[in-house]
Amino acid sequence: MRLQISDECVEFYSGGVLAGRYNISHSLKPFLHPLNTPAGYTVSQASPHDHRHHKGLMYALRTGEINFWEEVSTIAGEAVGRQRHVELLNVASDGEEVGFTETLAWESVDVTEPIFLENRTLRARHVGNAFVWTWVTRITVRRNCHLIKSQWSWALPDGRRINYHGLGLRLVRSFGCTGGHTLTLDGREISFLEAMGQIARQVTFRGTFDPVWPQWPGPQAAVTFEQEQRNGLFVLESPFSFMGLGPSNLEEIDVCTGEVLEETYHIRVADV
Repeated sequence: MRLQISDECVEFYSGGVLAGRYNISHSLKPFLHPLNTPAGYTVSQASPHDHRHHKGLMYALRTGEINFWEEVSTIAGEAVGRQRHVELLNVASDGEEVGFTETLAWESVDVTEPIFLENRTLRARHVGNAFVWTWVTRITVRRNCHLIKSQWSWALPDGRRINYHGLGLRLVRSFGCTGGHTLTLDGREISFLEAMGQIARQVTFRGTFDPVWPQWPGPQAAVTFEQEQRNGLFVLESPFSFMGLGPSNLEEIDVCTGEVLEETYHIRVADV
């Protein structure tokens, strides 16, 4: 694989196929889109009409003071946050596995003193019918804060509310709305409602791309999230397709100055 780097983005290629484009110049948060299969199908969606802040594969949190997720203030007194790109380090631009480490300053848009400093490592390799990504987030807390749940957290029948902050992937709408899609947790097929809020090492969303008449069924792909921690799952098939894992999905948490939050994810994007 190889990298192509500009001031706006880092592109990951396998031969002539674009595996993904990491956008570093966005004013509020970097993100990975498009996210493609080796056959060239795009599984991600960025800035759809219903949630313009959904940007492919992204990582963001929300504190009681600053909203790094929605890109707008949603409650009185809440500041809008940005993840400011600082620099790229440890760049591996050619080989079986390529990638980099990015330094980010998490701050409100009107205050330059960061609340978090992050080293984010992103790597990719081509394995058979899949592109396999590793996403490592290492956040150093610069100021005591409280990671909150969204007021739009998903309400379950048992009264629990499942949040969606952390690593999130907005999938193309047809992935869950065309039919023939499945969800598997640690090797067991499960309903989307039952999966919401579960803790699993591995989750696979298999979906269909909307074909052109009279072709049916359409081509399929499978996206697998694998985590090395125990974060709760947020997943939807409709009204849009989304999957996410994060540290505040099950419970709000306090983090203290000097504390380090480290999470490792592996994302497999495969043709099936």
